[in-house]
Amino acid sequence: MNGLMKNKACRWSVMTLIVLSVMGCVGGNTVKHSLEDYAERLSRVLDMSLPASFEDGVVSPLPKLTDAATLKHNIEGISINLREFYALQDCELGTVVAERNTSLGKSQLPSQRLVHESKLLSVLKECETALKKQENKANTQLANTIGLWREQKTLDYAKTWGNVIQGSQELRLALNTPERVFSVENNKDALSSINALFYLTSLHNADTLKSPIDSSELEEQLQIIRSARLPATLWQTQQTLTFALSELTPMLRARLSAVSCPNGRASDQAEILRNVFYLFFIEQIQPVGSLVNQYHYKLMPLWEAWLNDPSLHNDLKDYIKSQAQDGFDQYSEAMQAHVNLWQTFLGRCNLSPVAPG
Repeated sequence: MNGLMKNKACRWSVMTLIVLSVMGCVGGNTVKHSLEDYAERLSRVLDMSLPASFEDGVVSPLPKLTDAATLKHNIEGISINLREFYALQDCELGTVVAERNTSLGKSQLPSQRLVHESKLLSVLKECETALKKQENKANTQLANTIGLWREQKTLDYAKTWGNVIQGSQELRLALNTPERVFSVENNKDALSSINALFYLTSLHNADTLKSPIDSSELEEQLQIIRSARLPATLWQTQQTLTFALSELTPMLRARLSAVSCPNGRASDQAEILRNVFYLFFIEQIQPVGSLVNQYHYKLMPLWEAWLNDPSLHNDLKDYIKSQAQDGFDQYSEAMQAHVNLWQTFLGRCNLSPVAPG
């Protein structure tokens, strides 16, 4: 073997060892691990130090959600005197009103309060209709009173729904407390959570309810939302990607421009960099970015409905807007800038982002 062939074989042996080393690192549990491995590998190949902010970790907590007490609507109950109460014993309304006045009824969770209010509206309408059919003065007067109660409770219902969204533990965890960031796989209950969130949104208008809310179904949907914590996980993931790529892209721009590709021919270093880009960014990071896009666009009609709903507090709306709109825009810009950087580099070296051979 002549000297030129020996040198070429040596270079390819070194490249093969580096690629195998890179492949051995593939398989981090979440995009956090992928980003950290990606940055570490690039720093070694390019002989550059990572910024101190990156070494502190690429995941930072979401902004704190306003406390539930501040967001809560205080809803006054309707006042019923004893004569009216006894007159209601012939219809189910008396029983429903009595349930609310028990110690258990007074300490209901926001979700169960919503169930109660939906049932109350249903029996108010039934009782009002039944009394009007009896055609005597006392019953007609009571029916008119019940009609006024129903109008008031219809207005109150929207606030009760707002208290579920803003104050229930399941929603607060889902909106603000992720347990992790996305991985390429194993994003538990994500699609079921989207359906559950839209189910909750469908309950916001008392006039569109065909029947009282099924308590078991509501609690089941809330548990799905709690388990997945999809909005918070989505926003934590996009924030993590934004931070890491915004830190890496400016550093790489100067380093990649200095990599030699004479007359458009890729050097060994350029090919190693292409392989790192493929194994980490294309194979692990970009698929998570696709998940971010997918879930973002599936949830946008929901956020638009919430942002336009007068029963939700402005503090909650500002938080959602900062994450679902502003945060996503920042993530998209960071991702696009990073991709554009690599496209320029690979084009200059006549390389394509394909799997290492």
